[in-house]
This record gives sequence, structure tokens and C-alpha cells, in this order.
Amino acid sequence: MNKRAMTAFSSAIMLAFSLMLTSCSGSSSAADENSETAETEVPVTEEVTEAVTEVPSVYVEVQNSDIHRGDLILINRDYEYSDGSNPNIVNIYENKSDSYKVDRSYMELDKTMINAINSMLDDFAAKTGITNILCNSGYRTYDEQKQMYEEDLENTGLLESALVAPPGHSEHHSGLAMDFAIDDGYEYPALRNEGEYSWIYANAANYGLILRYTEQNKHITKYQAESWHFRYVGPVHASMIYRMGVALEQYEGFIKDFQYDNPLEYKYSDTEFYRIYFVPMDMSSDKTSLPIPYECLSNNGAEWPYTVSGNNSDGFIVTVKIPELSPDYDDSFLYMFGASADPVMASDDYSSDEISSSDDEITGGLASEDDDDQDENEGEENAAVNDEDTGW
Repeated sequence: MNKRAMTAFSSAIMLAFSLMLTSCSGSSSAADENSETAETEVPVTEEVTEAVTEVPSVYVEVQNSDIHRGDLILINRDYEYSDGSNPNIVNIYENKSDSYKVDRSYMELDKTMINAINSMLDDFAAKTGITNILCNSGYRTYDEQKQMYEEDLENTGLLESALVAPPGHSEHHSGLAMDFAIDDGYEYPALRNEGEYSWIYANAANYGLILRYTEQNKHITKYQAESWHFRYVGPVHASMIYRMGVALEQYEGFIKDFQYDNPLEYKYSDTEFYRIYFVPMDMSSDKTSLPIPYECLSNNGAEWPYTVSGNNSDGFIVTVKIPELSPDYDDSFLYMFGASADPVMASDDYSSDEISSSDDEITGGLASEDDDDQDENEGEENAAVNDEDTGW
């Protein structure tokens, strides 16, 4: 092979070798790109997996006006009752059981409260044989409360009543409160926590009732003690209020510390468990979206039943029945207010306002004056108990 041929051959070999290097380099780059692509896709896949494992939730909308409705609405000197269209207000006499008496045949009450009273006093009568409990004062209109308030001011000469709530600020407006007396055949004294009647105070929470005004919490409620005034809040919340030994004002302040992502859990019984949380009202709209667990709506809500109640001030309390408690469930919150065997003992951590009415004790209970509004339908000469001592 001559020199020119050798040079051409060498050039061809070098060109071929160069092309091979370029091809290898390209393959390596493509592999690198594929490798980088695979690496960037891994986190995306992991993120999708994590999202799927989150506890699903849904939202239900409620009207902000519903803040004034529900078993847990707070009605006192600071928060006025403004829902005057409760469709559940019905005649007590037409819906009562035979285990107690009604002072006036036209007296009304929320149907839920009547059912609770029926169950409680039926059981009380079955246990003790006593059927002389008298329902003295139930639902009141604004005008009825106004008349009572003005009459008390006229009789006492005071500028503010220490015995009767101002119109619009009585729990009786809701139909969820009842004042009880005892018909002993001669007089009609107030129901008190003594003798066989103590059973009512020890068991009322099982039926959803709480003793609303006690001597120990009058600096919280700003109302004097009333051993006869019971309020319906529902069995779960009544149980917690009773065990914690707090006023309704304190309890609702306590519940506000728990939101959907950090709810309060409660063991109501060995077989019933609940999750409770607070949702603030949406001030930017006329509606509020409430987050609830997905199970509340699946299978027509049969899995996790829930209820919603306004608090009459700034939000909603959601109560969800759950199948089991969290592994780290702790019931120490039941004792944070210093609750003891006496269910009415409590601190004032969530309400520090001073009582604004007189500190004089209510000593007379319910009076036994004769009244023209006797219950003719019951066929008895029941004298109406004086409402002046039960004006809250």
C-alpha cells in the first residue's frame, strides 16, 4: 500500500472511531436523562400516595342564623335569645306521661325537653313510687317575661331585678328549660336536692338535663341558685358538664379550644364514643361551611351520626358519634376544673365576670299562693306556684 493509500486508510479508521465515541456519549446522556426523569417522578408518586392516606372530610353549609338554634345555645345576661320561631314548641299536657303533674293545661315546652322529662320522671316514679313532681314553668314568650320583669321591679323598687331575667334573656324563651315544684297536697314548695328527690339530681344528666344555676357557680352564671331550674343540653354534653362540675358558660368556653383537626374525644359509656369540636361562624358570609368526617355522610350517615348546635354567640358545636377512641385517649380534662364527687364544684377558669345581681340568697323557694290558673283538665285543685321566684 503506497503512502497516500495509508494516509486515507488511517483517516477512515479515526473517523469511524470518533463516530463510535459520539454514539456512546449520546447513549450515556440519554441514560442520564432517563435516570434524572425517574428520580424526579418518585417524589410525585409518594405525594399522591400520602394524599390518599389522609382522613377524608367533607363540608356541610349552615345558615349563620342557625347560630341561635340548637340544644347548646347559651342564654344569659350577655346573650339574648333571638329565635322566636321554634317549631318544636308543643303543649305539655297533650304530650306528657302519667308520672308527673302540670300546673296549667296550656303550658308549652320544646318537644325534645318533654320527651326527656317523660323518660326521667317515668323512671323516677318506677323507682320511688313518687308522682307528685309538678311542672311549674316552661316556655315563655317575650311579652310574658317582660310582664314578670316589670312587676318585679314595681314590687321591689329596684332598677334591676335580682330574681327575674330581663325579657329576651330567659332560658324559658327557648322551651328547653323547666322549673319543678312538689305537690304535697298542701303546699307547692320548690324541688330540692333532698330525700328521695336526690335521685333526680344524680341522674338528670342521663336524660340530657343539667341543674343550670347552683350556689357554687352563681359568680359564673350571674344568677342566683335555683334548685328547681333544669335545662336540656342533650345526654352527651349533660354527662360532661355534670362530671366536670362546670356551668354551661364554662363548658362552652372550654369547647372552643377544640377544632376539627384537634377535636375533643369523650367516652360516654363503654359502647358509645364521641368527637366534639367548635367551628367559628364565617363573618364574611351569611353561611358557614362545617368540616365533618366523610363517614358522617357515607351510607346515609349511618356510620358516624352527627349533630350541630349553634352556641348563640359566635359559632357552632359539632358532635360526632365515632366507633372507637384514639389510642392516646385521655380523660384528664374531666378534672381540670377541680371536679369532685360533688358535681357542682368548679373553678372559674373560663368565666371571670362578677355577678351583677344581688348576692342575697333566695330563701323562700317557690311560694304556695293560690292562683286563678288552676289546671281544670287534671281535675285537681292545683294552685299555681308563684313565678316570681323562678324568673330566670
